[in-house]
Amino acid sequence: MGFFKRNKKENAEPVIDTAETAADEDANERKVTKEEFMAAAAENLIAATEEKPFDGDADTEEQPTESDDESDIATDEETAAEEDNNAAGPETDTGAEPDEETNEQSETEAEKPAEDESDQTESAAQEQEQEQEPTEKQTVIKLRDIKEYISKHKKGCGIAGISLGAVFCILLGIFIYGCMTVPTDRMGRNIYVENINISNMTFDEALETLENAELLTAQDITVTCNASSYNISGVDIGLAPRLEDTVDKAMRYGKTKYRLINGLANSLQIFFKHTVVPNANVDETVLREKLSDFGKQIYGELVEHQLDIADDVVICTPGHSGFDNNTDEAYEEVMNAINHDEKFKNIPVTLKLGAPYTLTVEDFDNYVYLDYVDAYYSLENNVITVVPEIYGRVINKEEAAELLTQLYEGGEVITIPYEHTYPQVTAEQLQSKLFNATIASYTTSYGTSSANRCANIANAASRINGKILLPGDVFSFNDAVGPRSVANGFYTAKEYVNGETVDGIGGGTCQVSSTLYNAVIYSDMSIVTRTNHMFPVGYCPLGQDATVADSGVDFKFVNSMDYPVKIAASTGGYRITVSIIGTQRDDPRTVRIQNTSSMDNSGGTRVRTTRYVYNSAGTLISSDQLPSSYYKPHPTEG
Repeated sequence: MGFFKRNKKENAEPVIDTAETAADEDANERKVTKEEFMAAAAENLIAATEEKPFDGDADTEEQPTESDDESDIATDEETAAEEDNNAAGPETDTGAEPDEETNEQSETEAEKPAEDESDQTESAAQEQEQEQEPTEKQTVIKLRDIKEYISKHKKGCGIAGISLGAVFCILLGIFIYGCMTVPTDRMGRNIYVENINISNMTFDEALETLENAELLTAQDITVTCNASSYNISGVDIGLAPRLEDTVDKAMRYGKTKYRLINGLANSLQIFFKHTVVPNANVDETVLREKLSDFGKQIYGELVEHQLDIADDVVICTPGHSGFDNNTDEAYEEVMNAINHDEKFKNIPVTLKLGAPYTLTVEDFDNYVYLDYVDAYYSLENNVITVVPEIYGRVINKEEAAELLTQLYEGGEVITIPYEHTYPQVTAEQLQSKLFNATIASYTTSYGTSSANRCANIANAASRINGKILLPGDVFSFNDAVGPRSVANGFYTAKEYVNGETVDGIGGGTCQVSSTLYNAVIYSDMSIVTRTNHMFPVGYCPLGQDATVADSGVDFKFVNSMDYPVKIAASTGGYRITVSIIGTQRDDPRTVRIQNTSSMDNSGGTRVRTTRYVYNSAGTLISSDQLPSSYYKPHPTEG
């Protein structure tokens, strides 16, 4: 079958054999594409040119003789007729009217000498060769016919060359135009973000346009791993566009450092649309949770070996393999696919199977070992409680190491023994010692005081009553009593201010602080800060008073005992008593105070106070110098 044939009436110009084409279309499912035709034509054109170069001179072109033409026509027609018969098969419509080419074939066959056995033999051999070696895919065009046609009609090749040259010039012109019109401060042609056209816009114009657009609203993500896929809703992971990054990416499209590449991209944008996929942000925590769910869907949940501490033994339950809970690599792969590969579907991610962690004896010891904890006192909101002791745990490492070899996936539950360590202080001991003794007590009298002063003393005493201090705690009188004000229930009474006796709110409070000071020094607790009155007072010895004021003068002491102490303060019968309640020392102590006084030339008195502490046997065990005092003359009641 030939695609081109000579026609005697048209001076042997190529015509399309429509009858053969129709038969071939019925016999073959696939037609030749434009690319296949051009490739075949080019191949045969090159081959023909190599055999005999075409010099373009029509006068010197070799003209085929009439006998050659007729012989070629006859051969082509016979071959075409046989192929048509083979293609049509037994169902060929015999009633169809013969066309002009069929008539020409009959005339040619009549004119052909019967004795030309060599031509028949050659034609039969060609047909047999074609039948024995069929092409891999039959097509409407036969390359042999194209080659024969090109070799006999070289003049047409010149026309094709001119056409190709024209096409090349057009493409070159488009390319040059593209190179000369690459925008610098605007978007290129045919630039879209999803379905939003931002062509030829500036950065700010494109940003404003996209701010009012809905991007990635219906975008989901599909990840794959180990032949499994998992869909992640964009809404669930907070998928949202990064607008500035997206506009920047669109602006940079077709603007590389290579001018030719930029020109090519700009040329293509004349005809083709470029869609920019928005850069995106996600909620990292939620995305990791989704990836973790996918990992568990693939591998199941990883269960580590379980250790349960019971009485005297640790129960060890084997775990099993599953997703290793590591989403770091998968998270980076998803974000890279979204923002660099512009890909949302079928994103390959790395999720791995993990086995239970193999416990070492050091791991086991760290889990089981526990230091014992002594019972202790806890104070919160001036309420004291006893926190129970905690027993410790230790293991025999050699025994544990041997038993741990039996703990593996698929194995049996095992038990590993441990030993207890015991605390030195128990809750029972602390409870029995809490506030079990009065360490010291001191009483002063205010029988000649006014009603307001008596009320102030009672008010201040009630405010320090019941205060508890843990060992090391510091007590502040001003903090405990608060400002001496009418709002706090204090009244106007006599008090010392700037060396004078005046009426002031809270007068008499200093007698409460002085009584407390004496209870503290006789309890053998440490003094932090103490100031004497400007004048001697009548309710306690010189050197044993403690004045206080809202202006900042305060009395402070620290609980230097081993157990909590509580202040007990009460008033009645014009007397105030302050006691320190605590824990009786193993060896009870006796405290004695010695005041040494001296008078100066101005009539003032200087007092040096020393504390001596004795044990139950009367042996002096300690002595310390308490804060000294200086008093001006003319004492009056404060």
